Amino acid sequence: MILALAGLTIFALLGGATANHAANHGRPEAWLALAAVPVGLLLAVVPGRRLVFRRPVLVGLAIAAGGLWLRLVFAGMPETADQLIVGRAALERVLSGGNPYGIGYAESQPPGSPYVYGPLAVLTSLLRAPGEALAAAGTMALLALTRSFLTLGVFAGFIFVVQLGSSGINDLLPGFLLMAGLVTLERHRVAGGMLLAVAAAVKPYCLAWFPAAMGYGGVATVAALVGVTGILWSPLLAWGPASFLRSVEMAAAIHPEPENSLNMPALRVLAVPLALASLLVRRWSLMVLSGAAIFLVVLFLDRWASYGYWLVVLPILGLLAERWLRERALRRGAMWPFELPDTLRR
Repeated sequence: MILALAGLTIFALLGGATANHAANHGRPEAWLALAAVPVGLLLAVVPGRRLVFRRPVLVGLAIAAGGLWLRLVFAGMPETADQLIVGRAALERVLSGGNPYGIGYAESQPPGSPYVYGPLAVLTSLLRAPGEALAAAGTMALLALTRSFLTLGVFAGFIFVVQLGSSGINDLLPGFLLMAGLVTLERHRVAGGMLLAVAAAVKPYCLAWFPAAMGYGGVATVAALVGVTGILWSPLLAWGPASFLRSVEMAAAIHPEPENSLNMPALRVLAVPLALASLLVRRWSLMVLSGAAIFLVVLFLDRWASYGYWLVVLPILGLLAERWLRERALRRGAMWPFELPDTLRR
């Protein structure tokens, strides 16, 4: 319960700053998000003669509700990023019988950016910023259910996370699907693999976790990954894989100057031995870390990277770090039985 209350405190501090920023820009309703703090405290109290704090998951869900409200408030503001805009333009081209890949879109900023996402993203772009806010709520709910309260408090309330996630980027939905897939994979190999495949069909960078998932999940996961991926990427048979590669080349050309990255593209070859080694992974934590390592090497050693990528990888790494802290506390004999999910009692 201590960690749940710590997460609630973090949200109160960060969420208060975020609500104040929104109020200063004509959105005073953002302050309602802080109702999660007293609600969370009330949910934590077990009725009785003594003041006893329990039910940490309910506290986490209260934090998630507050974080969702902040995002819905910011989602009402104009989109400043163009990922969802380009996705909708690509959908219009598909509906007119065209190929969404291999061309630049005038709707992008700067004009001429290509569509470099998975085939499924042409549909999910219709969800717009409110849909991304709901995906963020799914991520926050998973953090609550896995007792990752410190990560949850930051993710729910930090202004950078809230504002960026509501700006029109399309990273929160694949981030949620990725986390859901990885968490599910621990217990259900097929369902977890299917969710990972869906995530990669929205944004291909989720492929970074495929090698480790194959090593960890075995034949059942491999079959799920290959089968669902084949179905969801089948439109490329009509559009042509070369057009997708052309979009990737155009994306690199449209951002000639290094931005948000280490700009050492030659070192991206390190992803190859990492992927091969990931096939030998047999532990869930190593699966998460291996995929994250490939993700970071491929994306942040390139010439250009998006801040939105951090919203994909940091929640699952936070979940892993807090799980490690709880396991270490348990080994040292800390009396936190109510903080530990069943997966840590094995």
